[in-house]
Amino acid sequence: MIQTKFQEIIGTKHPIIQAGMGPYATTKLCIAVAKEGGLGLISTIGMAGPDVNFIPEEDRKFDFGVGGSPKNVLKQTIRYVFERLEDYPEAKFGVNIPIAKIFTSVSRQFMKAVIEIFEEMPEVKKQLRVMVTSAGDPLPWAIDAKEKGSKRSFLEIKKELPSIIWCQVCPNVRGAKRAERSGVDIIIASGREGGAHCAWRDTSSMVLLPEVVRTVNLPVVGAGGFADGASLAAALALGAIGVQMGTRFIATQEGDFEQMWKEQLVKATESDTIVGRGIFGPMRFLINPASLEIIDETIKGASDLYRGKPCPTTDKIRILEEKGFKKLIDEDENESLMNAGVVTGRIHSIPTVHDLIQSIMTEAEEIILSLPKKVKVMKTENPIVE
Repeated sequence: MIQTKFQEIIGTKHPIIQAGMGPYATTKLCIAVAKEGGLGLISTIGMAGPDVNFIPEEDRKFDFGVGGSPKNVLKQTIRYVFERLEDYPEAKFGVNIPIAKIFTSVSRQFMKAVIEIFEEMPEVKKQLRVMVTSAGDPLPWAIDAKEKGSKRSFLEIKKELPSIIWCQVCPNVRGAKRAERSGVDIIIASGREGGAHCAWRDTSSMVLLPEVVRTVNLPVVGAGGFADGASLAAALALGAIGVQMGTRFIATQEGDFEQMWKEQLVKATESDTIVGRGIFGPMRFLINPASLEIIDETIKGASDLYRGKPCPTTDKIRILEEKGFKKLIDEDENESLMNAGVVTGRIHSIPTVHDLIQSIMTEAEEIILSLPKKVKVMKTENPIVE
């Protein structure tokens, strides 16, 4: 069994995080991953939208209603997950909250939802262990933010939620340093090969992960390009304490995603994704007519993206994105926008979450144990000095 500092800090059985993937619900997936010993995350972005009725009617103990308050929707979702983990006291889960500047007021509501749940149901703290913030600057959410160099101060996460383990997704070393200054507990270093929202600059996990590990004095989780035991073993070799996976978890039987999307991931190769302007920044999609239309509009109206420079989106891109996401409901493989990482080229099946996690851990363990047989380290008593 592989044991890292990840399990020591968070209390899971395995060093695996199921990524937040808003605006899509990951509620069922979160429950399945938590039951199997990984860290499941509730996705929140979609809860701020007009339609939040993602729990099946036959399995719903409450009615979210349409256009419900994001805070109340998240509180109900946390209760929903907690109730279904009642017989799994060792299971751990968390919430992913984007903190992009344009999303600040809603981000604050989501954080207040967690604060209120902890006040109303203190027992939830034993299982809701983690908050993952992403897509924005963590410093305004730090204790004494302005004294630490932030121009703004929104809500002091570690003061309001002292028991929570705060993780921040970082696409570059500069962001990791800023996250460390913010007081986060774990940094998730996310390479650009990841699906959905990704960095403005094209830095892969192979470069980013070891450099973040070298630079900061915090535990680091790898994200972007991880899908199996081989990539988990590689992440550990690069200095990570675990991995976060999104695309690989979409293509599981319990994933809260359309079957067509899952099947397209299995069919796709490592060359079948492309990056265009997304909701908060660059976004990686499966290549199809819908995503290519996004690319055309990005070239016309947000071309600085391809120069590695942050740039605003356009009204036309927003309209195309809304249309593409809605087409997912119809399972239209040409008109739907489907997020996916480059790792789709290594996805060849749609397993259960149980089988996926077991195969990842078994393969990683076998690889690590086999290294001494494959690699010999020769000690030289008299090294040559030129």
